[in-house]
Amino acid sequence: MSGEGSDKIVLEGAGAYFLSVVEASRDCIRVISPEGFIEYMNARGQALFEIDDFAGRNRNRYWPDMWPAESRDRVELALRTALAGEAAVFRAPCPTAKGDPRWWDTTVSPIIDQGRVVRVLAKSRDITGEIRAEAHRQLLVNELNHRVKNTLATIQSITSQSLRNAGVDPSVRSALEGRLMAIAATHNVLTDENWSAASLRQIIDGSVTPYRANPGQLTISGQDLMVSPKAAVVLALAFHELAINALKYGALSSVGGRVDIGWSVAGGDKLAITWTEQGGPEVRPPERRGFGSRIVEVALPNELGGEVDLDYRPEGLRCRIEAPLAALDKVDAFMSLT
Repeated sequence: MSGEGSDKIVLEGAGAYFLSVVEASRDCIRVISPEGFIEYMNARGQALFEIDDFAGRNRNRYWPDMWPAESRDRVELALRTALAGEAAVFRAPCPTAKGDPRWWDTTVSPIIDQGRVVRVLAKSRDITGEIRAEAHRQLLVNELNHRVKNTLATIQSITSQSLRNAGVDPSVRSALEGRLMAIAATHNVLTDENWSAASLRQIIDGSVTPYRANPGQLTISGQDLMVSPKAAVVLALAFHELAINALKYGALSSVGGRVDIGWSVAGGDKLAITWTEQGGPEVRPPERRGFGSRIVEVALPNELGGEVDLDYRPEGLRCRIEAPLAALDKVDAFMSLT
């Protein structure tokens, strides 16, 4: 190792055991003075950064100056934090001495002696492969999202044209197009979150808001939660059906009607969502169950492993949905593969 004798002098107070541990590390380890200058770098670190002459060109350099401009603020902050007695962690790019682009995960820790910081220890791990893999994964996800969005738009167009040309009743066409739009809106929410989860508030808002006549007709309350992609889609469809029903027969069909949607977590493990209508025409139980009812009463509880109660009160429909929080957190098989 270049300047090995000098390095041992720098670390002589730490002992041979400490030096042997540092030299055995597979990461880059530096010892930095209280003024921010590099006093020592292990052999592995010199190899990772492709440094051929550490003693001649890098020892006693100001550590942040060895990073590119885009990373320097993070390095300066981590150094100040460590000198103040606390550890800091950051990720930032820094090319090697020979110009090879690299990304580093760096932990900066204070070395304390008799209650004061005497030096700083900086450990950097090469995460270039991880960063490149994540960038490639994100590229694939973006392409997939773009194609799915185009596919949904194509399906909507084909469906609309086909049903119109077949002379299908406009109300049927409108219902199907609305369901496709609910799925598309949920897809957009999931896309924003890289298909990891979706905001419950955004799902409900996107499914219901288009059907209100004015802002006063709808209130949504509850601490926001994130739900899995599969649960998000069925929830979006269910609330879309509730909104359509309210627009046709319930509170949203009347100027003075309103819908209140709220949710809470009971017992720390169960979600309870309530849909309450009031101010609309007198409600009567339906004579038959349509597609919308099956979505709400059958598909929703089956998917969430919970219960749904529809109460057709004369003063307004009341729907209560209860489901274990665990069901909302399930990750789809597709997501686990990506």
